[in-house]
Amino acid sequence: MTERMKPYTAETYGESIADVYDEWHEDYDRAAITLLAELAQGGRALELGFGTGRIALPLAAAGVEVYGLDASPSMLARLLAKPGGDRVPVTIGDIAEVGVAGEFALVYVV
Repeated sequence: MTERMKPYTAETYGESIADVYDEWHEDYDRAAITLLAELAQGGRALELGFGTGRIALPLAAAGVEVYGLDASPSMLARLLAKPGGDRVPVTIGDIAEVGVAGEFALVYVV
C-alpha cells in the first residue's frame, strides 16, 4: 500500500498531502476572509484543521488575532516555512480531543 493509499485517520491526516496541499488549494475567496474578519468582531479567532495556514494567514494579515489547531506536523511545518507563519500560535492535536486555552469570538472550519 502506498503512502497516499493508507487509511485516513487522525494520525495520518495531512501527512500524505502536505507537500501538495497548497498547490491543490492555492486560491481562496477574498470575500471569505472579509466575512471571517467581520464575524470575529475584533476578537480572537480559532481555525480548526488549520493546515498550512491558507486561510488563517490572510485573516491575520487583515488584523484578526488567529490561532490554529491541527493534527498534522507536516502541514504545520509548511505553515512555519511561510512568511508570517511563525507568528500564528498553533496547537497540535486532534480537534476532538485537544483544547485550546482562552476564549474566541469566532471558531471556524474551512
